[in-house]
Amino acid sequence: MIFRHVSKLSLIATISAASASLMGACTAGAPSEDLAGDGDVELTQEGQEALACNPVPNISLERSLIVTDATALARFPLDTVLNHLLSTVSAGPSALELYQRWWDSQNDAAGAVFPDAIHCDADGATINGFPVQCPRNEGSLASSDPFDSASTNPDFMKPVAIVNRFDLAPLDGSHCGEYRIIYAKRSSGALDRNLIILEAQLPNPNPECGIAACRPVAEFWANLTSTNNAVTRADALEAFYYDGIPGFAPALHPDHFAEGAGQIRTNQFMGGPNAQIWQLREFKLEKAYDGPGGAARLFFKPTTVKENPFGELFNVNFSDSRTASFQTDFISRVEPLIPPGSNVNQIVLKTPDQFNAGQSNSQGPENDYSIHLNAGGANNAFIQAINAEVASMSPPPPLPVSAAQVADRATTQSCGGCHQTSSGDYLGGFHTWPQHVSAFSFVHVDENSVLSKPLQETFLPHRKNVLQTYLQSTTCDACTSSVTASASSSEGIAGTLGGSTTH
Repeated sequence: MIFRHVSKLSLIATISAASASLMGACTAGAPSEDLAGDGDVELTQEGQEALACNPVPNISLERSLIVTDATALARFPLDTVLNHLLSTVSAGPSALELYQRWWDSQNDAAGAVFPDAIHCDADGATINGFPVQCPRNEGSLASSDPFDSASTNPDFMKPVAIVNRFDLAPLDGSHCGEYRIIYAKRSSGALDRNLIILEAQLPNPNPECGIAACRPVAEFWANLTSTNNAVTRADALEAFYYDGIPGFAPALHPDHFAEGAGQIRTNQFMGGPNAQIWQLREFKLEKAYDGPGGAARLFFKPTTVKENPFGELFNVNFSDSRTASFQTDFISRVEPLIPPGSNVNQIVLKTPDQFNAGQSNSQGPENDYSIHLNAGGANNAFIQAINAEVASMSPPPPLPVSAAQVADRATTQSCGGCHQTSSGDYLGGFHTWPQHVSAFSFVHVDENSVLSKPLQETFLPHRKNVLQTYLQSTTCDACTSSVTASASSSEGIAGTLGGSTTH
């Protein structure tokens, strides 16, 4: 059952523990868009009275940052989630056809299940002008049912984690982070794995208030820590994703996965007649207005993998017309790749989308950027420019960082690098990328909801610190320019918010 948030408002408001004065000031004259179409976004008097600004708890990783308990996961079967997204449009298709058309994008036209779907050999088997593997064995899912026979169907997709990425909220508060659900293909043999992550970017309903307006979202997740009843926590998460906390849209809405917002990512390794590699892809949930009378329908659109420049752009001899402009742009991004201290979570690469590839590999050299950098010769002009940029940093890195190590740092920010290629790499300075326990554990959450060592020991503690620092650095008073400025200028927040999307 999906609870509507008016009937559950007292529960949601209590879990949210948001400040009534903050919400009131931020929403005055700027009502939130009712994305769910319910017409009941506004707070009732009961809800206003339930809001409170509680002390910051000692945040629990498993309750407030990554939820894997069965009670909560049971509220998010994939067919229920897809049907919820489809309920916002009028032309379908069904949840099953939406899913099957999605995976038909990994078939070429000759092997298509839906001739009118997007196929991987469109545009010469490229995305953004860069080649992609085509076809992929995952195209077989265009003929399977992921919703049926949970205990026996090898293609059944089950929820394995609910993930809070408040740390991805940018300092300017243009949105309030990403809220994810991870699904895994039931069959988990070494040659039959597939995982998908729905990564919804939650809009800030009052961007004029800046990052301070996101406090109710941060408090909602933080206060799940002190909610001891598993059913109550599951109710609250269900409401957050399907209905929204007071003043905020529900996390699950097609617009939150569209261009300029969140995304859907996959981690693919399905065996078959062709030897294929571990590969990550990215998709947007788009609308086509081609139904009766121009009605909207939803479809998954393959897109570039963000923070994932095509590897050969690092080679000075690569013939693509974008090579020179990429290398010039990359020089301007060297310093954020070498943050002070030893926290690898603060390594950042923001790659303009014109340089991003359409796939990210966890095997082979494609995403090993230092290999491509050195392919142009050990002392080429690009290497010299990177070394000069490192030398000009003030203060300089505490220990040497070579051009090859700068390229290795860029690899960590790609999906393939974060998951596998960079495992255990020394990056120069004080940074070593966290290492997986096994060379084959290239996922951060597996089919049994088991978390990777890097996630448990490096990434989740950082996210906890971000959430607690934000709550301690912002105020529950009315949203004013001074509050926003105080939050934005906080050294603790500035060093944490707006982090890498890949881990």
